[in-house]
Amino acid sequence: MLMDDLLIQKIKEYVKLKEADFELLNGYFKNKQILKGDFLFKEGDAVHHAIFVKSGLFRTYFIDEQGSEHILQFALPGWWTGDLGCFISGETTKFFVEALENSEVLFISKSAWDDLLIKAPFYLDYHRKLLEKGLAATQNRLLEAYSTDATKKYLQLLKTFPDILQRVPQYMIASYLGMSRETLSRVRKHISNSK
Repeated sequence: MLMDDLLIQKIKEYVKLKEADFELLNGYFKNKQILKGDFLFKEGDAVHHAIFVKSGLFRTYFIDEQGSEHILQFALPGWWTGDLGCFISGETTKFFVEALENSEVLFISKSAWDDLLIKAPFYLDYHRKLLEKGLAATQNRLLEAYSTDATKKYLQLLKTFPDILQRVPQYMIASYLGMSRETLSRVRKHISNSK
């Protein structure tokens, strides 16, 4: 049996699996504990692994020329995180991926990934469907960034990450939403007053 039921559960959301598929997956992934505050990688690093979150919480962010952080993703259990583009191309990353809580991940090397994609058509199909969903989500997030008001962005965040307010500092939420802390504070006050 595979070392992680969560990965199997997530794959099954997209494709059908046979018992032999479980065994095939077992040899490709490694397990790792990550402490709060540790980085999976930083800007300028090569990205040698694709990373599946088993437990905990991560953030992916970059730092602009003025030194401001911009959070692109929060990754919860059952999510993939990292820099897929650099993982595939072999280029160095512009991102930081940091554990916001003590966490556990599964990781797979690029050579193992390529081998698994050849030997396991179900895994290729799973990632194709996952990438399609991810592309649609990215496009929707960009559309929201340019066309949705601050209150709607905040409410959408709460819908996507119901317990995020208990797990992430306000300045990170503001960064993820692309607004100042003051704007976020006004939005939260407005929502609180309208209840």
